[in-house]
Amino acid sequence: MLTLQSIENVEDVLSSVENIESKLSSIEDIENALQLKFYQQVTEPGIKNPVKFLQRWSYLSTQVTRIAGAALSRAHIAEIQYLLAEIAYSECGLGNRDEIHSKLMIELINKSPYADAITQRLDTYFLDLFEETILELSQTSQEEAVGFIVSLEAPAYQILKLLKQTSIAVGIPEMEFLNSKYFVIHDAIEKEHQQSCNESMQVIVDNGLELSKIYKGGEKGIKFLVEFLGC
Repeated sequence: MLTLQSIENVEDVLSSVENIESKLSSIEDIENALQLKFYQQVTEPGIKNPVKFLQRWSYLSTQVTRIAGAALSRAHIAEIQYLLAEIAYSECGLGNRDEIHSKLMIELINKSPYADAITQRLDTYFLDLFEETILELSQTSQEEAVGFIVSLEAPAYQILKLLKQTSIAVGIPEMEFLNSKYFVIHDAIEKEHQQSCNESMQVIVDNGLELSKIYKGGEKGIKFLVEFLGC
């Protein structure tokens, strides 16, 4: 898996590749390429408006199970249905209403003096963008749907790093962030989510389907994240 420490070396390798898709020969290649795309377009440029970033991420956290549900509706292989449902169930707190991830995110935001601004209603443009994305995802192929979910999970640790940076920027002490339930739970489970995505991709490969279609869905997911979160 591509780490932030190794990403500069990977970028050197891929910078000379005219067609990244033609070089994708494994599940790891797909995950690495998607992580790199997110890094180049969001992580490396940085977040200029922490309030807007947290506002948009907070909204996304309330809707992420809808994304998983839209992808699940496209899955016709039972093992993939199980793995996508597992991710959605985890986001909903694994049966514990007090640990629904979007609730934990709000608890974290409320520690900021800018909480009122962060929790304001999202601009109509981004609400419409999300709904259009859900509609498109619910009509795509199984492989592309899996790729879209992979694109949300592949840069998870980059996103956690950005959440830490932006939380500190809006007045949440670093130790408050690190000790928050939101961070502790996500730091522990993101590897499990990534593993579920990897297993879904492996099922697709085992059934003779195309990695390129997974990557196509992943590109759509990264494009959505960049437009939704980049600020």
